[in-house]
Amino acid sequence: MDKPAQLKAQEPVQKSRRFPWLASALIVLLIVATAGSYTWYSLQRSCDVDKVKDASTFLGRQLKTYDHVYQVAVTADRTSPNHPVNLLKQIFMDTQEIIVPSCMQTAKNELINYMGTVISAFEAFRAGEADATVLGLIKQSDAQYMNFHEKLKAVNKCAPFCIP
Repeated sequence: MDKPAQLKAQEPVQKSRRFPWLASALIVLLIVATAGSYTWYSLQRSCDVDKVKDASTFLGRQLKTYDHVYQVAVTADRTSPNHPVNLLKQIFMDTQEIIVPSCMQTAKNELINYMGTVISAFEAFRAGEADATVLGLIKQSDAQYMNFHEKLKAVNKCAPFCIP
């Protein structure tokens, strides 16, 4: 009798690690691409050129009206009726309620801050506070006025690709 041939131990077959890694990478790439497309689309729509132009025009009109009333209010003395200041407050409140594209929110905030600071300056003036206090508020409002124009110009330049 012949000796039965001994079976050689077979080495285990190695599974390819490439396929699960490749599949995982493709799934992650698909998720990132989808999220990126959605983000880009959302940002583009949030700063639509027509909406930016409309909001810019409206904010500009609000500012022009506000500045006109501001010039009238400047001519009043401390004891005059506060009708011009009340009108400034109404324009201020109306401007706060304006809905603007998200990329214009900073510009709108600068305009609102400017208006609020001017009103504070008039109230300080009417209350008889020190001239230095009133002058400080006026200087602060001038900086906010300039910031508004800079932000508005920047948004009008970058629309529709502005990042809020």
